[in-house]
Amino acid sequence: MRTDVKERYYRVFTYQPVDRVPDIEFGYWPQTIRRWLGEGLPAEFDSEKNKMFSAELDSWFGFENEGVRIDLKLGMDPPFEERILERKQQSVIMQDAGGVIAERYLNDVDESSIPRFIRFPVETPDDWAQLRHRYSFDGPARELDAQAIQDCRTAACEGRMVTIGLVGFYGQLRNWMGTENLSLAFYDHPRMIHDMVEHWADLIVRQIGRLPADFLIDQVAWWEDMACRNGPLVSPRIFREFLQPGYRHVMQAARRHGAVISVVDCDGNPHDIVANWLEEGVNIMFPLEVAAGVDPFAWRREFGKQLRLRGGIAKAPLVAGGAAIDRELERVRPLLEQGGYIPHLDHLVPPDIPLAHYMYYLEKKRKMIGKN
Repeated sequence: MRTDVKERYYRVFTYQPVDRVPDIEFGYWPQTIRRWLGEGLPAEFDSEKNKMFSAELDSWFGFENEGVRIDLKLGMDPPFEERILERKQQSVIMQDAGGVIAERYLNDVDESSIPRFIRFPVETPDDWAQLRHRYSFDGPARELDAQAIQDCRTAACEGRMVTIGLVGFYGQLRNWMGTENLSLAFYDHPRMIHDMVEHWADLIVRQIGRLPADFLIDQVAWWEDMACRNGPLVSPRIFREFLQPGYRHVMQAARRHGAVISVVDCDGNPHDIVANWLEEGVNIMFPLEVAAGVDPFAWRREFGKQLRLRGGIAKAPLVAGGAAIDRELERVRPLLEQGGYIPHLDHLVPPDIPLAHYMYYLEKKRKMIGKN
């Protein structure tokens, strides 16, 4: 049996025999890295202290590389001009390349502050008609890089995953409109929302269509933060009417390139729309935030083995350390034994977790999954 990461990942999520699950985790808050530099993390990682995702630090911890992502050309073309509109003592009001005007704090790297959003590029159908032209289907900016495609083929031959990473339909429309505007537009401008979803789906599908016919996609990964502790930001009905057709269109295109697994990164508790995703083949839920009320055992009982799971290890036990970590790992062990599950923390490592506790957690987790 092959034991590379790609094979393990695929076997876990298709319920096939496997020697063990992959040893993967999910990044760090920058403040965490800065704390750890004072607790024994080598000084060579000082340059990584403002990063959430560091391949170098992942390698130092010994995590297994999940693979490579295909560089689809989905960006705004042309982007907006970045410009500062007003300077304040602790912040600036600026327009970014996405056309969003917001107040951004000068210390946001240190404090990970959320900007104070002032205006988004789309508020009305007329705004969308203007922005739509910046997402044309063709042109030099949409040409895929031949070397990047070859690099993905090489990675696949080396036993690494090849993933398409996409912003989901709620997430992309929220980038264009903001949460409040989007929430109202489902009711005030439904034709515009349908057109926005259709256009974003068509752009993705046309990009997938530029790949060679024999190019294999191992996984489709969606970023779709559209839930909070109390549930998703849209109802299952709204999801089905407006967003689900876009998922269907893209997943059909991805399946033509061999993709049978698809993961969605949604913070909070998206339970009420899990069934919608599953209908379209988005079948791995991640990161399963325990503090938001996610119960992966209840989800597995409700949705069966059609549902695959990633994450689900609460962060609070790692703050406490020792026996609390042991109890948390034992809590998720039955899921591991069921299959279709890869355990790791349910979000980025927060700065209240000491490095020693994190190292203890990794040691115990690796023993549980059979790596050590």
